[in-house]
Amino acid sequence: MQNLEWALKKRLWNALIVLKFRLNKPRRIPKPTSTRRPIKRIPIAQHHSSIQIKEILVADYIPSDEKAWSHLIFTKFQYMLYRYFPPKVRGLPSIDSDPMTALDLAYGPGHRKCLHAPIIPDEYKEPIDLGALAVAGPYFCYLQDGNDGRYKWNLSQLNDYEHHPGLHRLGVEVSFEFDKGAGRLKAVEIDCELGRCTPADPEWELAQKIALCSVTTHLSLVRHFVGIHLALVAQFAITTRNKLPVNHCLRRLLWAHVWGTQYSNELVSNILMGKGGDFEEIFSLTHKGLCDLFASSYKHYDIGVLDPESDAERRGIRNRGFDLPALKNRVAHWKVIHEHARRYLELYYKSDQDLREDAAIKAWLNDLNHYIPNGVDELLGDKLTVEGMAKLVAAYIYAGTVEHEAVGTGMWNYQLWTHVQPVRIYKNGRREPVDLYQRLVNYNFILNVSRAPLLQDLSYLAGNDQAGAVAFSTFLAELADLQAHLKAESDECWKLHPADLEVSVNS
Repeated sequence: MQNLEWALKKRLWNALIVLKFRLNKPRRIPKPTSTRRPIKRIPIAQHHSSIQIKEILVADYIPSDEKAWSHLIFTKFQYMLYRYFPPKVRGLPSIDSDPMTALDLAYGPGHRKCLHAPIIPDEYKEPIDLGALAVAGPYFCYLQDGNDGRYKWNLSQLNDYEHHPGLHRLGVEVSFEFDKGAGRLKAVEIDCELGRCTPADPEWELAQKIALCSVTTHLSLVRHFVGIHLALVAQFAITTRNKLPVNHCLRRLLWAHVWGTQYSNELVSNILMGKGGDFEEIFSLTHKGLCDLFASSYKHYDIGVLDPESDAERRGIRNRGFDLPALKNRVAHWKVIHEHARRYLELYYKSDQDLREDAAIKAWLNDLNHYIPNGVDELLGDKLTVEGMAKLVAAYIYAGTVEHEAVGTGMWNYQLWTHVQPVRIYKNGRREPVDLYQRLVNYNFILNVSRAPLLQDLSYLAGNDQAGAVAFSTFLAELADLQAHLKAESDECWKLHPADLEVSVNS
């Protein structure tokens, strides 16, 4: 009976997710439009009864120009099904021990007609190479100087949050040393629930899995959803609509990157964060543990992570003798985006004083500093300048394009290989049950829906402003040049290309 029930649920849910993927088409971004009334911020607990977090603030309504009622109804129906006909059955067996067989059973013909199957990274082939992942994978953002001659991934704080019963806890610290002879980092110690493990210990393989489970959990929940979607993008979009007049030059520059934010967050919040949602049913933390993690992470959000060069500097990993290919790739994108922001702003502000005299800009910045946790001055600087504003604007565009790809959609080739990188590690040694793995597959699959591409002509957003239109066209040309340059290099699972990027986080 369990197998029969699961066969029915699997067929229904896979059909639903594939249909959702196919129905989601990129929408043309309209020209900047007025908002009928200012958007107020309310606690997410007030807006979604299934997400009892008071610290996180969300919009009290979705602007009418963003709404697509068919999608909103579809997602409400999906969440209702999560509650009354969830895609899980108690007592199902574990997934097949062969990773390709496990994937083939979960990722069927309907999925494959929409999206290619994931590729297993070289770093996940025997032996697992944590040192390579630390500098050239999606987890590059966690590497920091340990101030003891070693480099670290420090996720020990995850021990503070409630886990599902029967699982290994995720608090972990990985230590790397620089092997000068090999010119690369090597993982030499993992401190976790098992104790302190080294490569010579029999627990080393399990310790590596705990480390990867921890880092992928934090990346998906904190770096991606809380950091980008809730702490940054949602607040930027509300402030831009509320504080900048519809024809303001900065509103035109930001419009493609903020439009659709409240609508897209509304689509996914309950499905991901709600009771019985994907985050609770896939990852290791209970709903209470998730809510506590989200609240704490939101309060401690740090916008400084969005300038890749200065962030790497403060983490103490630049110019230490080892290559940082992920940093090189991200900086290449950052430079194009930063130059676009600076070039555009200099069209309208000939001096720093011109910028300081813009009352709308001052109101916009005051609102950002009030509502983005810990403010924006780390990027903006102590005194308002065109250069500081360019850095802040570039960081926001970078977050919704490059960073969002790296920590969101870019996990497609990583998170499904649970023989290396589990999303739950059971103390009794079992693998993930087939229903949990199927949900993980569908969760990552739907992250890859088509969105408006970054490589598109946005010059129409400038309206009758010819200089602004030229600035948008120049940005497109420079992105195309970067795409051609990166295409000529060797390809890697982790490497980002402008052609892969969306114009924003929004559907």
